[in-house]
Amino acid sequence: MSGEPPTKKPAAMGKTIGTHSGNFHCDDALACFLLKQLPEYKDATVVRSRDPAVLDTCDVVVDVGAVYDPAKRRYDHHQKSFNETMNSLNPAKKWTTKLSSAGLVYVHHGREVIAETLGWKLTEPNLEKIYDKVYENFMEEI
Repeated sequence: MSGEPPTKKPAAMGKTIGTHSGNFHCDDALACFLLKQLPEYKDATVVRSRDPAVLDTCDVVVDVGAVYDPAKRRYDHHQKSFNETMNSLNPAKKWTTKLSSAGLVYVHHGREVIAETLGWKLTEPNLEKIYDKVYENFMEEI
């Protein structure tokens, strides 16, 4: 076995959520927590690293890696060019505070997290009201 980190995760491993090593912050801790509320990631292992080769093996990466690409499940906000807000990603929403990694996860998965937590379907009529209130009164500050 070589000393290089693996580039692919072994098939037997469960899901992994990557975030940075070192001191943790509210946004990365909350981003990991939100993802772990989803059935897909409830048993996921959190991998803490700044090594791109390690992060490339993760199923989802938050707050590290200098990439925001929801299609690739990469939710970092540290790029100099990053200016995303709730409003820029969803013009129907009024909030213009720049998003943290937790905010990015919330924008893309918040409805699922709320529905899962409350035992609702995504078609629940009150889901959007709750989503907006949670963002306005909690998530926006992080």
